[in-house]
Amino acid sequence: MTKLLNIDANAKTIKGQKKGYMTAVMYLAPYKTSGINVCPFAEKAGCWQTCLNTAGRGGISKSTFEANGITLPDNAIQRARIWRTQFWANHRTEFLAQLVKEIEAFIKKAERKGLTPVVRLNGTSDIQWEKVKIPRYRNDIGPKANMMERFPNIQFYDYTKIPKRLATKLPSNYYLCLSYSAADAKYEKACTTAIINGASAVYVARDQKTKDRLLERFHEPVDGDEHDLRFLDPPQAAVVLKAKGSAKHETNGFVLG
Repeated sequence: MTKLLNIDANAKTIKGQKKGYMTAVMYLAPYKTSGINVCPFAEKAGCWQTCLNTAGRGGISKSTFEANGITLPDNAIQRARIWRTQFWANHRTEFLAQLVKEIEAFIKKAERKGLTPVVRLNGTSDIQWEKVKIPRYRNDIGPKANMMERFPNIQFYDYTKIPKRLATKLPSNYYLCLSYSAADAKYEKACTTAIINGASAVYVARDQKTKDRLLERFHEPVDGDEHDLRFLDPPQAAVVLKAKGSAKHETNGFVLG
């Protein structure tokens, strides 16, 4: 059975271990690559063509294949992400039961290593997990409102391109930061409004020169490449990080440069 969670298997999240954290991330097939759109603002934000889905090992392949009109590297990572997303869409109860089981196992693994477990469910998706109801599982007294309520002592966090999520009351153990984009005027305005109202925002720089310029622009900016633990950032943080994968060559308003 294909696993749902990836545990500290990428260069960025593993940096969190130096701060005492172990990170589990779930990577789905972004945008419409699985036939199910799990990134509703991907077009307005301009991020679907240069998604980090093809960064790192996800982009390694000698051949490609077409997934709902989008060309992807033909490797096991991409096919597993498509499988997970279709599993999510077509067998929701079974998917959530497996996810609960894997989070439980992950918590035990982190504790054995003396690390604090943290979970990021939207590695390459933008599902509103605060709205996903969790069915009764094992010895639960009843259904849980969402995954964060199911694991109240675990810190969850995500990046999002849905500005309105930042204006809602989120579970106390779910930290969200806004992924900024100026690719669309109305979307940029929504981002600006969210930031004015207190949201932390992440800015993606095409190269080191642009990153340095952005770090100088903001008051007390955060270098987002030092680690992925966004919940450790100060309130209303301006986080700057360098583009990964094919995004390094993009200057469409999502990737700044």
